[in-house]
Amino acid sequence: MKTFGNTLAVLLGTTFLGVGAVSATEIFRAHYEIRVASAGTDNKVRSTFETKPGEPFTLDLPPNVVAMAVRRLNAENYELQVTVTPTKEQKANGKTPFSHTYQGILGRPLELKTTSDSVNLDGAISVVVLNR
Repeated sequence: MKTFGNTLAVLLGTTFLGVGAVSATEIFRAHYEIRVASAGTDNKVRSTFETKPGEPFTLDLPPNVVAMAVRRLNAENYELQVTVTPTKEQKANGKTPFSHTYQGILGRPLELKTTSDSVNLDGAISVVVLNR
């Protein structure tokens, strides 16, 4: 019985380590099109990025920097945090950063649409997990 208990403990420990390793090494791929309009500018970009959960991907869209970070909520659901930060010059003119959180389903398009005091953000993104 003692051997069975030890074997079970080792198997359970290995299983939990394996589950932790899978989620820790998850890689998200996002295909997106985003438009940011502010301070008389209108920037649009369409591209792809790959990232680990919670690590921000940044885009330089003068006079702003846009950061996007993906975090898995459960099963097929994820959260996308989008932050738009004005450049130093814009901050000096009283422009402040803003952040918005969207929730989506992996593999399905998610519409992005947010308006702040001085920034309009819209577009779409589709996020998938590469290493399932």
